[in-house]
Amino acid sequence: MRKAVRITLAVSAGFYLCRYGLDRPVMAVYALFGAIALGALSRVAGSGRVRAATVLAALPVGLLLTALGTLLAARTWSAVVGMLAVGFALTFFGAVAGPRASGPAPGLQLCYILACFPPFAPGQLADRLAGLTLGMVLLACAERWLSEEDREPGYPARLAHAARTAARLATGLAEGPDGPAAEGRPAEGTFGPALSPADGRSGPVRGPAPSSAEVRAAADGLRPDLLPAGERPASPSRADRAYAHAGASARTLLHQLGRPAPAVAGRAGADPLSGELLGRVAEACEETAAALGEGRDPGPDRLHPAIRRFQEVRRGEGPPAARSEDAQVRAAVLAAAESARNLQVAVRVALAGRLPEPVEPRALFWYAGTPAPRLWARRVLGHLTPRSVLLQNAVRVAVGLAAARLVAGAFDLAHGFWVLLAVLTLLRTTAVQTFRAVAQALAGTLAGALVAAALLTVLGPATAAYAAILPPLMLLAFTLGPLLGPAWAQGLFTLLVSVVFAQLAPATWQLDEVRALDVLTGSVVGLVCGLLAWPRGARRELGAAIARLLRESGSLVTSVTTLLVRGRDSGVGERGEAAAHAAELAQRAYAQYLTEPSAGRGGDPVDWHAALMVGQHALNGGYWLPLYDAPRPDALAEQDRARVSAQAAGLAGTLTAEAAVAAGAANPDGVPVPPHRVALVRAVPELVDLQQWLSVLDHDAELLRAPPAAAS
Repeated sequence: MRKAVRITLAVSAGFYLCRYGLDRPVMAVYALFGAIALGALSRVAGSGRVRAATVLAALPVGLLLTALGTLLAARTWSAVVGMLAVGFALTFFGAVAGPRASGPAPGLQLCYILACFPPFAPGQLADRLAGLTLGMVLLACAERWLSEEDREPGYPARLAHAARTAARLATGLAEGPDGPAAEGRPAEGTFGPALSPADGRSGPVRGPAPSSAEVRAAADGLRPDLLPAGERPASPSRADRAYAHAGASARTLLHQLGRPAPAVAGRAGADPLSGELLGRVAEACEETAAALGEGRDPGPDRLHPAIRRFQEVRRGEGPPAARSEDAQVRAAVLAAAESARNLQVAVRVALAGRLPEPVEPRALFWYAGTPAPRLWARRVLGHLTPRSVLLQNAVRVAVGLAAARLVAGAFDLAHGFWVLLAVLTLLRTTAVQTFRAVAQALAGTLAGALVAAALLTVLGPATAAYAAILPPLMLLAFTLGPLLGPAWAQGLFTLLVSVVFAQLAPATWQLDEVRALDVLTGSVVGLVCGLLAWPRGARRELGAAIARLLRESGSLVTSVTTLLVRGRDSGVGERGEAAAHAAELAQRAYAQYLTEPSAGRGGDPVDWHAALMVGQHALNGGYWLPLYDAPRPDALAEQDRARVSAQAAGLAGTLTAEAAVAAGAANPDGVPVPPHRVALVRAVPELVDLQQWLSVLDHDAELLRAPPAAAS
């Protein structure tokens, strides 16, 4: 309702001023559609201030597209080519840039569509640009000064809360209720003096351990699928990449500390080495949270040297200290410390910008020193593949709009604008969705046309009556349309358009007949495009993307294991790059899949979310294990090397088999998941870290198969 009020006020002010105050009908039309395009047809998210800034930032693009459409309207073929290019560019590059940039794309499409139809009138360009400017500026003013203050916490605030929660968890595991932190005494030990208030930073973390519900809420607050579109750090910029990396690291850390293995929960505080490193993790998390709250650089990475010293001390204690229980605890604590370090370093990149010095591991923090143009080029080039759902959607939309413009021009439709508008608003990512939307839209358009025809017949040329009913009708259309679906939206918009054009020129019931025919034409064009271009949406592409991710993860497991136990580098860096690219495509496909009706209805051979977690865990270990665990093949017995290599090979085989299932190349019931866990090798701590990683992936692999109940 509040959004409908803002749009109605902006549209009414611009339209009435131009139509009745200045007597410029063309300017009035563009003022009206400029506000509707960015207000009703676009998905501009964020607070009122952010939405206003987004609308103003889109204004130059809208003016350029309006001018381009006006000039290309001279010939049908030039308008079609322009529509193809504009439709692809706005859809593809908007999606690549993230939800904040893709939100205004449909409205900007409308700026070109409205101007690219006859009459070819370059002399009207000034009125068109002035009207569009007026409409969008009025909408920005309404968004800025008529919106309530956004009370939702931003992403940095959510990240700070997660970091503080992790700090409390780490403190609880390290010291327990009777430890030094509870008494307020800074500890000093292997890793140097603890941070204290005198350092100007943070002291020991105090407070009771958070409950499981608090931990879950803190982790869910960073899940991209649960965040408003405007809050998701999804653009190719360095800050958004860093925030997304920090969010994933924070969720992993909360999982590691919130649900530790029984051995870790019971022995972490009893082992001085593990307890002290957990204390450093708590301090780093608290310092990160404070930096996020103040918007400052959290300072140099002090967890990295602490982890190094942890490794040195652990190696120096030798085989007698490497009991199975202590080895498991220390491996788990080391993994948590690395997640905390990833969180702190990523936040530093997000807050401080480009870092001049390289950050280890470079493959993980490659974006920290990369120039902004290369960051954008990497994202764009990564999606210039037929396997990208972003490219598929852009091609579908561009071809649909260009085909609609060709049909409208070839048959000289009187109001061909409505043909393209129908394609723009009704085209979906699956043929089934498009058919449902078309059926509802046609029913709504027919009902709206009948009501509008009756209204035009009763009121006749009474312009004042149309001017009086326009604002309440807009309020009704912009409120009920989004709530009740395409049928109500199309019906009310048909009625709204009839009332608008009745104030611009004498109108009869034939106007609604023409609109109904144009909507039918656009619906048919959109439906045909939906049937011909990737009709099943993201489901098939998701299977292919997940299959590739699982195969690359299996190859990465084998490469990392070979490096650590044999001392041979079999392309760990290249495997990591391939797995990271596969994860990007799979995440995009999964995000689209969740918006489609088939999601969650069963029949999926693989648990897609579990597969994404397999890829994430494989990447995490593939980055930090080679960094901290130097190859020591001479210190390993051949039997130990063979056993761990067999474990990695068995896991890689399972992931390859599951990849075949995800791609539809095998019968899900015909590919067993072989058990390949082996006992921990007690003599060499580095192998415990490796086996801890393999065990986590092994557990994830068991969750890949969607349970039979999911099909019900």
